Amino acid sequence: MYLDMSSDRVDFTWMIKNAVVPRPIAWVSTVSATGVGNLAPYSYFALVTMDPPMLMVSFTGRKDTLDNIRETGDFVVNLVTEGSAGTQTDTAAVVPPEIDEAELLGLRTVAGTAVRAPRLAGAKAALECRAVEEKAMPGTTLVFAEVVAIHVDDGVLDERGRIDIAAYRPVGRLGGALYTTVAESYRIPVPAAADVLAGKRSVELAGSHADRTTGVPVTDLR
Repeated sequence: MYLDMSSDRVDFTWMIKNAVVPRPIAWVSTVSATGVGNLAPYSYFALVTMDPPMLMVSFTGRKDTLDNIRETGDFVVNLVTEGSAGTQTDTAAVVPPEIDEAELLGLRTVAGTAVRAPRLAGAKAALECRAVEEKAMPGTTLVFAEVVAIHVDDGVLDERGRIDIAAYRPVGRLGGALYTTVAESYRIPVPAAADVLAGKRSVELAGSHADRTTGVPVTDLR
């Protein structure tokens, strides 16, 4: 199938959205200038730089979240993990700005450490962010922000203090109302230039997925 700008607009855009998956979900918590909390999910979201760590969230149309970020300059990205996908979908419902979705759904929040916005107490990982730049794009507004702090549940860390994907189990957005949980991972190290020039492929060096996260020790080839 081939679609382009001359195709049916809905078919064209939905095919793209369904192809670019899974998308991480930014479950954004903010607070207004008058102290009213807000919680809403956004899957048009990505890290954009690592040093300094910065991310981007895309807002289509008028959003209470965007209004609050403009008023206070900060927000928290709570990452969605297994068991919270249904609740984050509930927070996508459009309710009046004076209603705090977290309070409405009985979700406990904790005051931010480096920012004014609160974070979800039950989030396995939460990124405290300060807005840096806002950019208007056709039909949407992009907010770029620096991640100034991160909270991670000790229960999802491995013995090295790194996030263990099998314990973390992040949720990704697929097309429409479909979601997926990342429960398995495998390592394919980037090979040395000499190996590539010699015709050795990464999957051969990695043992053809022999290093899946099943407790089997893996030697990093880098």
